[in-house]
Amino acid sequence: MTTATVKKIVIPTNLTNQSLNLIKYGIQIMKGETCQIILLHLIPLPDSIPELLMLPREEERLEKINTSFNKALDRIRKSYAVEISSLEVMHLYGDSSPKIRNFIDTKGIDLVLCPVQAGRNTDDNTLDSFTRIAKDISCPVLYIPDNTPAQSFRKITYVLDTDDRYTLLLDDLLLNLTAGNDYYITFLVVFKPGTNMEKLEYVLNKVYLNEKLKQINCSVHLIQENDFTGGVYTFVEEFKADLLVTGRKKSMFGNIFSRKRISSDVAKHTRVPFLTIA
Repeated sequence: MTTATVKKIVIPTNLTNQSLNLIKYGIQIMKGETCQIILLHLIPLPDSIPELLMLPREEERLEKINTSFNKALDRIRKSYAVEISSLEVMHLYGDSSPKIRNFIDTKGIDLVLCPVQAGRNTDDNTLDSFTRIAKDISCPVLYIPDNTPAQSFRKITYVLDTDDRYTLLLDDLLLNLTAGNDYYITFLVVFKPGTNMEKLEYVLNKVYLNEKLKQINCSVHLIQENDFTGGVYTFVEEFKADLLVTGRKKSMFGNIFSRKRISSDVAKHTRVPFLTIA
């Protein structure tokens, strides 16, 4: 008898009830999987030694005073008792990219959720800071625009770039999302004017000749645009999408993380969640 693998998800929190809204999206992506969710609270390191020594007490204070937040956590644990094996808050001192990367790698995280805010929150920019830092991590990241209504990811658009021969076509996360009959995938191929036909044929063959895709409800949509993001914007303006997806093979060299920067910007502009697999 095989033991089911528990998927580990990191979600940033500023210890407000509003920051818990991202949890439902993590469960959507890991449909049918049991999840261990870590709510990561970043605590910037102070400049002075006395303030540094007081950090453990500050952590204890936050745990005690946030009664409303803790009650909300209990409600979520009860509501998602099957989907969530554990839901805990972890405090991380420091807000640098290496600190976050080390945490993600050490914990073996499978997915990171990032809020994408239309405007910066002047009262507490913890979530905004986390999103900027998370662009430099290597695991899949799901960018969620603020005030996005909760819905199932049924209409999925997988973006393919003819200029990137290492673009992923299928990934376990995508296959998991499409495990059922209530979804439809559009493979969006963005190509520049004057693109060599061999490049276009290479991408199209990856779709049409893939055996796994023969069992999936899908189609191909071609858009000619000067840049990658422009093609995505054009598509989203005309067609409805519940989720945008893009991916790149981990083993290949290149600017993998630039795709995450693009995804964050696209999610903010289109108001559509964007899953980036790297």
